[in-house]
Amino acid sequence: MNSTVFTFLLAIFAIPVGIYFSEFAESIEFVGSVFILLLKMIIIPFVACSVFMAIVNIEKETLKKLGSVTLLYYLVTSACACLVGLVLANTLGLGDVIIENSALASDVKISSVSFGSLILSFFPQNILSSFAEGNIIHVILISILFALTSFSLKEASRLALIKPIEALGEAVSIILDWIIRYVAPVGIFSLVASLMTKIEANMFVKFQSVFLVIFLAIIFHVMITIPVISLFVGKFNAFKLYYKIKKVLLVALTTASSSATLPLSIEVARNELDVKKESAEFVLPLGATINMDGSALYQGIVVIFLANLAGIQLELAQQILVLFIVMVSAIGTAGIPSGGLVMIGAVMSSVGIPLEYIGVYLLIDRFWDYPITMINVLGDLCGVKTLDRLIK
Repeated sequence: MNSTVFTFLLAIFAIPVGIYFSEFAESIEFVGSVFILLLKMIIIPFVACSVFMAIVNIEKETLKKLGSVTLLYYLVTSACACLVGLVLANTLGLGDVIIENSALASDVKISSVSFGSLILSFFPQNILSSFAEGNIIHVILISILFALTSFSLKEASRLALIKPIEALGEAVSIILDWIIRYVAPVGIFSLVASLMTKIEANMFVKFQSVFLVIFLAIIFHVMITIPVISLFVGKFNAFKLYYKIKKVLLVALTTASSSATLPLSIEVARNELDVKKESAEFVLPLGATINMDGSALYQGIVVIFLANLAGIQLELAQQILVLFIVMVSAIGTAGIPSGGLVMIGAVMSSVGIPLEYIGVYLLIDRFWDYPITMINVLGDLCGVKTLDRLIK
């Protein structure tokens, strides 16, 4: 049994423990607090190293010829996916009902933020203070800036910049692996159990609403957003493409891994979709790394739901912030086990949602991980077909 399955089973087991053995659940709450502190410790170096290395690993000439167009396309589609999720969540009232339970509601209050002040908040005044204060937006922008700057350095200077960050990234990945493998199971068990002591049994009905919104958002994205982009930008029928790539989608659905599906995706793109070899071998690996349509769509909805649970009403400015972080952080989750767990923690921190609710995210995530991966892969293959035309 791997760590992820074990953690999920413990999280399920924690529900009856929290309901029927509330005193025990409250006594072990400190274990969850240790897990949260470790996550907070790792978020900033994880984000910085992951985003930086994802960009510098693309060759300069490739970045000029294909990378800029591909990056722009994937960022736009991820933004569209997240926007679909946020609009549906608001339209269907997912974030309107605040749970009236003083034991559960968060003490964090979010003040009104104007659009102008939101834009200004993206720009750091002091690099060191941005890292020290854990400002995720600043960390992402600084990492992107330094990664792009590295291409203008002499080779010796570039390597001197990249190698320490690469080594730090590897060390951070090892620490994260230890946290996920050894601390996460008991930490999330503690968080879920203690959370159950503060939630009334009928609150589980709330899960129906978030599941419905995620399902409707997926349908909208697959049946409207992607086909419209494919028709007007790629000049092809997305529904015919869906049929041609059904084998790849089945593999993605059953493995929940974009990386594991990648060889088959490249083969199908070349043989079934008539995509050039160069396009398939560049765009699809990059897509498996940074194109997370499904994840962006899904995480935007879950953040609103978790804010609802915490008693926080996210205003428009905060939702725009969520859109930006989810869109850009897809780069940082690339190929790193449990990277999504750290990234959702970063998004939660940025809008004031207590990390205690990350256990609820895990319960939802284990169900949706498989279909969301399939949407990610579907977006990759529609993307490579569209970009192949643009590149030609």
